[in-house]
Amino acid sequence: MVGRKKLHRESLHARVAPETSSKLKEIAYALGYIYNQDGSIGQLLDAIASGELILISAKNPRKTG
Repeated sequence: MVGRKKLHRESLHARVAPETSSKLKEIAYALGYIYNQDGSIGQLLDAIASGELILISAKNPRKTG
């Protein structure tokens, strides 16, 4: 019997507003980041971190410096 392939992944835990998780799953699904017929927040975050997906703020950017 062959075991499950190790993906070398890390867990990330965050405290967010109650509706945030479902909203992120909807965004992930709409962008094609899907796991088990559901939006994959992990894949969405990986795409953002790797630069594959670029976020643009709907608000004025914060001023730094």
